[in-house]
Amino acid sequence: MMNATVKRLSVAAALTASILLFGAGTRSSIFSRVKVDAKMEKPPVPSVSNAPHPAQRVTADPQWLVLRVTFHPQIPKDDGPNYATCIDGVKMSVRALFPLSRSSSDRYGAFNGGQTLWTVWCDGKTHTAMMFVPPQLIQRYVYVYDSYSMTRVPPRGTFRIEVVFTDAAGKELGRGYYGVPGNTTRQEEAFERLLNRVVQSCVVEGAFFERDATPWRCMAPDQFDLVKPEWVKLPEAPMPPRGNGVVRNSRRGLRSGGNPPPKDK
Repeated sequence: MMNATVKRLSVAAALTASILLFGAGTRSSIFSRVKVDAKMEKPPVPSVSNAPHPAQRVTADPQWLVLRVTFHPQIPKDDGPNYATCIDGVKMSVRALFPLSRSSSDRYGAFNGGQTLWTVWCDGKTHTAMMFVPPQLIQRYVYVYDSYSMTRVPPRGTFRIEVVFTDAAGKELGRGYYGVPGNTTRQEEAFERLLNRVVQSCVVEGAFFERDATPWRCMAPDQFDLVKPEWVKLPEAPMPPRGNGVVRNSRRGLRSGGNPPPKDK
Protein backbone atom coordinates (compact mmCIF):
# COMPACT_ATOMS: atom_id res chain seq x y z
CA MET A 1 0.00 0.00 0.00
CA MET A 2 2.79 2.35 0.94
CA ASN A 3 4.67 1.60 -2.29
CA ALA A 4 1.55 2.31 -4.38
CA THR A 5 1.02 5.63 -2.61
CA VAL A 6 4.64 6.63 -3.10
CA LYS A 7 4.43 5.67 -6.76
CA ARG A 8 1.29 7.77 -7.30
CA LEU A 9 2.92 10.75 -5.58
CA SER A 10 6.05 10.35 -7.73
CA VAL A 11 3.97 10.25 -10.91
CA ALA A 12 2.00 13.32 -9.83
CA ALA A 13 5.22 15.19 -9.01
CA ALA A 14 6.70 14.29 -12.38
CA LEU A 15 3.57 15.48 -14.21
CA THR A 16 3.57 18.74 -12.25
CA ALA A 17 7.24 19.33 -13.03
CA SER A 18 6.70 18.67 -16.72
CA ILE A 19 3.76 21.10 -16.80
CA LEU A 20 5.84 23.79 -15.11
CA LEU A 21 8.73 23.22 -17.48
CA PHE A 22 6.43 23.31 -20.49
CA GLY A 23 4.84 26.54 -19.30
CA ALA A 24 8.23 28.14 -18.66
CA GLY A 25 9.55 27.02 -22.02
CA THR A 26 6.58 28.24 -24.08
CA ARG A 27 6.22 31.70 -22.59
CA SER A 28 8.95 33.10 -24.83
CA SER A 29 9.05 30.42 -27.50
CA ILE A 30 7.43 32.21 -30.44
CA PHE A 31 10.10 34.95 -30.76
CA SER A 32 13.36 33.15 -30.08
CA ARG A 33 16.92 34.41 -29.70
CA VAL A 34 15.98 37.97 -28.78
CA LYS A 35 19.22 39.97 -28.73
CA VAL A 36 19.39 43.56 -27.48
CA ASP A 37 22.28 45.90 -28.30
CA ALA A 38 22.68 49.55 -27.32
CA LYS A 39 25.16 52.18 -28.47
CA MET A 40 25.72 55.90 -28.17
CA GLU A 41 25.87 57.26 -31.72
CA LYS A 42 25.86 60.56 -33.54
CA PRO A 43 22.99 60.82 -36.03
CA PRO A 44 23.52 60.49 -39.78
CA VAL A 45 23.76 63.89 -41.43
CA PRO A 46 22.35 64.17 -44.97
CA SER A 47 24.19 66.23 -47.54
CA VAL A 48 22.01 69.16 -48.57
CA SER A 49 23.04 71.81 -51.10
CA ASN A 50 22.42 75.51 -50.41
CA ALA A 51 21.72 74.76 -46.76
CA PRO A 52 21.77 77.75 -44.39
CA HIS A 53 24.62 78.09 -41.95
CA PRO A 54 23.75 75.96 -38.90
CA ALA A 55 22.93 77.70 -35.66
CA GLN A 56 24.74 77.02 -32.42
CA ARG A 57 24.25 73.48 -31.16
CA VAL A 58 21.69 72.94 -28.45
CA THR A 59 23.60 69.86 -27.25
CA ALA A 60 27.35 69.88 -26.83
CA ASP A 61 27.77 66.30 -28.06
CA PRO A 62 24.62 65.19 -29.95
CA GLN A 63 24.81 61.45 -29.31
CA TRP A 64 21.64 59.37 -29.31
CA LEU A 65 21.02 56.13 -27.46
CA VAL A 66 20.50 53.70 -30.35
CA LEU A 67 18.72 50.47 -29.48
CA ARG A 68 18.89 47.58 -31.96
CA VAL A 69 16.90 44.42 -31.29
CA THR A 70 17.06 41.23 -33.35
CA PHE A 71 14.62 38.35 -32.97
CA HIS A 72 13.56 35.21 -34.83
CA PRO A 73 9.81 34.51 -35.18
CA GLN A 74 9.62 30.75 -35.41
CA ILE A 75 8.26 28.98 -38.47
CA PRO A 76 4.64 27.89 -37.81
CA LYS A 77 4.08 24.39 -36.48
CA ASP A 78 0.75 22.59 -36.42
CA ASP A 79 1.24 21.31 -32.87
CA GLY A 80 3.39 24.14 -31.55
CA PRO A 81 2.73 27.57 -30.07
CA ASN A 82 3.08 29.38 -33.41
CA TYR A 83 -0.57 29.58 -34.29
CA ALA A 84 -0.33 31.64 -37.49
CA THR A 85 1.93 32.49 -40.37
CA CYS A 86 1.89 36.10 -39.18
CA ILE A 87 1.11 37.95 -35.95
CA ASP A 88 -0.59 41.34 -36.15
CA GLY A 89 -0.29 44.12 -33.60
CA VAL A 90 2.97 43.02 -31.96
CA LYS A 91 3.82 45.39 -29.11
CA MET A 92 7.50 46.02 -28.37
CA SER A 93 7.89 47.54 -24.88
CA VAL A 94 11.23 48.99 -23.78
CA ARG A 95 12.57 50.07 -20.40
CA ALA A 96 16.09 51.47 -20.01
CA LEU A 97 17.39 52.08 -16.49
CA PHE A 98 20.27 54.47 -15.78
CA PRO A 99 22.03 55.68 -12.62
CA LEU A 100 21.21 59.16 -11.39
CA SER A 101 24.77 59.70 -10.17
CA ARG A 102 28.22 58.49 -11.18
CA SER A 103 29.25 58.00 -7.56
CA SER A 104 26.31 55.80 -6.54
CA SER A 105 24.15 53.06 -8.07
CA ASP A 106 21.51 53.14 -5.33
CA ARG A 107 19.09 55.33 -7.31
CA TYR A 108 18.04 54.88 -10.93
CA GLY A 109 15.96 56.68 -13.48
CA ALA A 110 14.13 55.08 -16.39
CA PHE A 111 13.40 55.77 -20.05
CA ASN A 112 10.19 53.97 -21.05
CA GLY A 113 8.66 53.58 -24.48
CA GLY A 114 7.62 51.22 -27.20
CA GLN A 115 6.17 50.72 -30.63
CA THR A 116 3.63 48.46 -32.31
CA LEU A 117 4.57 46.40 -35.35
CA TRP A 118 1.71 46.13 -37.84
CA THR A 119 2.42 42.51 -38.72
CA VAL A 120 5.34 40.11 -38.18
CA TRP A 121 5.77 37.03 -40.33
CA CYS A 122 6.77 33.82 -38.53
CA ASP A 123 9.42 32.79 -41.04
CA GLY A 124 12.33 31.80 -38.81
CA LYS A 125 14.47 34.60 -40.23
CA THR A 126 16.27 37.41 -38.43
CA HIS A 127 14.05 40.46 -37.84
CA THR A 128 15.39 43.80 -36.64
CA ALA A 129 13.70 46.57 -34.69
CA MET A 130 15.25 49.87 -33.58
CA MET A 131 14.34 52.64 -31.15
CA PHE A 132 16.14 55.80 -30.10
CA VAL A 133 16.48 58.23 -27.19
CA PRO A 134 17.50 61.77 -28.27
CA PRO A 135 20.52 63.46 -26.70
CA GLN A 136 18.47 66.21 -25.06
CA LEU A 137 16.73 63.68 -22.82
CA ILE A 138 20.00 61.92 -22.03
CA GLN A 139 21.67 65.17 -21.00
CA ARG A 140 18.64 66.18 -18.94
CA TYR A 141 18.06 63.00 -16.92
CA VAL A 142 21.12 60.72 -16.89
CA TYR A 143 23.38 61.63 -13.94
CA VAL A 144 20.86 64.29 -12.96
CA TYR A 145 22.23 64.36 -9.40
CA ASP A 146 25.72 65.32 -10.66
CA SER A 147 27.02 68.80 -11.40
CA TYR A 148 26.09 70.25 -14.80
CA SER A 149 29.77 71.11 -15.30
CA MET A 150 30.50 67.40 -15.81
CA THR A 151 30.25 65.72 -19.18
CA ARG A 152 26.80 64.20 -19.63
CA VAL A 153 27.37 61.69 -22.44
CA PRO A 154 27.30 58.30 -20.71
CA PRO A 155 29.02 55.19 -22.04
CA ARG A 156 26.63 52.59 -23.42
CA GLY A 157 27.38 50.29 -20.47
CA THR A 158 25.55 52.78 -18.27
CA PHE A 159 22.15 51.43 -19.29
CA ARG A 160 20.28 48.31 -18.17
CA ILE A 161 17.62 47.58 -20.78
CA GLU A 162 14.63 45.24 -21.02
CA VAL A 163 12.68 44.55 -24.24
CA VAL A 164 9.43 42.54 -24.13
CA PHE A 165 7.34 41.50 -27.15
CA THR A 166 3.61 40.81 -26.67
CA ASP A 167 0.78 40.09 -29.07
CA ALA A 168 -2.42 42.11 -29.39
CA ALA A 169 -3.99 40.17 -26.51
CA GLY A 170 -1.04 40.86 -24.21
CA LYS A 171 0.49 37.37 -24.39
CA GLU A 172 4.27 37.43 -24.17
CA LEU A 173 6.08 36.39 -27.35
CA GLY A 174 9.69 36.88 -26.26
CA ARG A 175 12.02 39.09 -24.24
CA GLY A 176 15.66 40.15 -24.13
CA TYR A 177 18.03 42.18 -21.98
CA TYR A 178 21.08 44.37 -22.31
CA GLY A 179 23.63 45.06 -19.57
CA VAL A 180 22.16 42.38 -17.28
CA PRO A 181 24.20 39.15 -16.88
CA GLY A 182 22.87 35.60 -16.72
CA ASN A 183 20.22 33.64 -18.57
CA THR A 184 16.77 35.07 -19.26
CA THR A 185 15.33 33.99 -15.90
CA ARG A 186 18.20 35.50 -13.90
CA GLN A 187 18.15 38.62 -16.06
CA GLU A 188 14.46 39.11 -15.36
CA GLU A 189 14.98 38.70 -11.63
CA ALA A 190 17.96 41.08 -11.59
CA PHE A 191 16.05 43.69 -13.60
CA GLU A 192 13.10 43.48 -11.19
CA ARG A 193 15.48 44.17 -8.29
CA LEU A 194 16.84 47.23 -10.10
CA LEU A 195 13.29 48.50 -10.59
CA ASN A 196 13.01 48.80 -6.81
CA ARG A 197 15.76 51.45 -6.95
CA VAL A 198 14.02 53.61 -9.55
CA VAL A 199 13.03 57.11 -8.41
CA GLN A 200 9.52 57.67 -9.75
CA SER A 201 10.11 61.38 -10.38
CA CYS A 202 12.87 60.38 -12.82
CA VAL A 203 10.76 57.97 -14.92
CA VAL A 204 10.40 59.42 -18.42
CA GLU A 205 7.48 57.95 -20.37
CA GLY A 206 7.62 58.11 -24.17
CA ALA A 207 11.36 58.69 -24.20
CA PHE A 208 12.03 56.19 -27.01
CA PHE A 209 11.44 57.50 -30.52
CA GLU A 210 10.44 55.32 -33.47
CA ARG A 211 12.88 55.19 -36.37
CA ASP A 212 10.61 57.28 -38.63
CA ALA A 213 10.83 60.15 -36.13
CA THR A 214 14.65 60.24 -36.19
CA PRO A 215 17.46 60.97 -38.67
CA TRP A 216 17.69 57.18 -39.20
CA ARG A 217 14.30 57.07 -40.97
CA CYS A 218 15.80 56.51 -44.45
CA MET A 219 18.15 53.74 -43.36
CA ALA A 220 17.25 50.63 -45.44
CA PRO A 221 13.50 50.74 -44.65
CA ASP A 222 12.94 47.36 -46.36
CA GLN A 223 14.95 45.64 -43.60
CA PHE A 224 12.39 46.44 -40.88
CA ASP A 225 8.89 45.34 -40.01
CA LEU A 226 6.24 48.01 -40.57
CA VAL A 227 5.56 50.16 -37.50
CA LYS A 228 1.85 50.84 -36.95
CA PRO A 229 0.90 54.46 -36.20
CA GLU A 230 -0.90 54.83 -32.89
CA TRP A 231 -4.09 56.14 -34.50
CA VAL A 232 -4.48 53.16 -36.87
CA LYS A 233 -6.91 50.40 -35.85
CA LEU A 234 -5.96 47.00 -37.22
CA PRO A 235 -8.66 45.21 -39.23
CA GLU A 236 -9.85 41.79 -38.17
CA ALA A 237 -8.47 40.16 -41.31
CA PRO A 238 -8.35 36.36 -41.60
CA MET A 239 -5.01 34.60 -41.33
CA PRO A 240 -3.40 33.39 -44.57
CA PRO A 241 -4.05 29.69 -45.26
CA ARG A 242 -1.28 27.22 -44.51
CA GLY A 243 -0.18 23.93 -45.96
CA ASN A 244 -1.55 24.22 -49.49
CA GLY A 245 1.01 26.39 -51.24
CA VAL A 246 2.98 25.18 -54.25
CA VAL A 247 6.17 26.87 -55.44
CA ARG A 248 6.01 27.28 -59.20
CA ASN A 249 9.01 26.86 -61.49
CA SER A 250 10.97 25.10 -58.78
CA ARG A 251 12.77 21.76 -58.94
CA ARG A 252 11.95 21.18 -55.30
CA GLY A 253 8.31 21.52 -56.24
CA LEU A 254 6.63 21.99 -52.87
CA ARG A 255 6.74 24.39 -50.00
CA SER A 256 7.02 23.00 -46.52
CA GLY A 257 3.77 21.27 -45.68
CA GLY A 258 2.37 21.60 -49.19
CA ASN A 259 0.21 19.05 -50.97
CA PRO A 260 1.48 17.37 -54.16
CA PRO A 261 -0.05 18.53 -57.44
CA PRO A 262 -2.62 16.23 -59.03
CA LYS A 263 -1.23 13.63 -61.44
CA ASP A 264 -2.14 13.75 -65.12
CA LYS A 265 -4.56 11.02 -66.18
